[in-house]
Amino acid sequence: MAGWIDRWRAATVAIGAIQEADIRSRTGRVSTKKFFAVVGTGVLFSLHGPRRQDCWLVTARHVFLDPTENWTPSTLGIVFPHTHRRSMKQALEIPIHLTKAGRRCWYPHPDKAVDLACLPLPLTMRHPKPGGPSSVAWMDIATTADLYEGVPIMVLGYPAAFDIPDSPRAIVRQGIVSWVSPARPGSEVFLIDSHVFPGNSGGPVFRLPTAMDREGHLTAGGAVTLLGIVTQARIQSLPLLAGGKQVDLYVEGKKTSEPLLTPSFLGLGLVEPAYRIKQLLVSATRRHHRRKRPAS
Repeated sequence: MAGWIDRWRAATVAIGAIQEADIRSRTGRVSTKKFFAVVGTGVLFSLHGPRRQDCWLVTARHVFLDPTENWTPSTLGIVFPHTHRRSMKQALEIPIHLTKAGRRCWYPHPDKAVDLACLPLPLTMRHPKPGGPSSVAWMDIATTADLYEGVPIMVLGYPAAFDIPDSPRAIVRQGIVSWVSPARPGSEVFLIDSHVFPGNSGGPVFRLPTAMDREGHLTAGGAVTLLGIVTQARIQSLPLLAGGKQVDLYVEGKKTSEPLLTPSFLGLGLVEPAYRIKQLLVSATRRHHRRKRPAS
């Protein structure tokens, strides 16, 4: 279905790697299948540089590096929306190198506490081909005035459990902004009430036009703007129950039991705001141009 949403979908890509798995048929025959394993979602941005228009991939930092989970990949790949491929090898239109000669190729947010990162891509987004990848421009990034509790939103992303089809498109989900920092609105992380799932990390959150502003006054509607990037789903661990009773686990060598816990998704997502995306892109652009500048 073509429509206004296609532009934003075309700027939202799946990040992951090709893996292999053994598949057993009903007859017992085992075959090896290659598939694209999603680890996160990314957003393409186009910025006007000194001589040309640069393309950047923005995502959650833990998609590129997460030492707590022993996740330190050196290369990943991107699957673009509407990519019609004839083989799994064609799925990775751009293999992205996260490290080269022992040096990191991507740029984290200057504040280590912010879960955002970006990577320059060898793409020219000035005149995108029809049906090809699009990008988010500086003017598409929301301002603080666009962010307030109750704003309707659209969330795009690629669920990790979803097998990338022959012509992938980001999954679209709706929701609202459920909490904004009263002390620093627009500058601190905010919460959204929407279905955020594994693989959604790095996915964009867009503000949908609304007929009501922050004060409750009727407005002309406004435009679709980027509010932020999803970095985390809010999960709580609850005891596993069976027959109304808690299920305990007895570990060999221990006298006391431990409760079995199951994750419970609260339906809330943590989002880094647009303000921090701007900080990241400005900082990364400066560092990248300094790195490329020849020594005098």
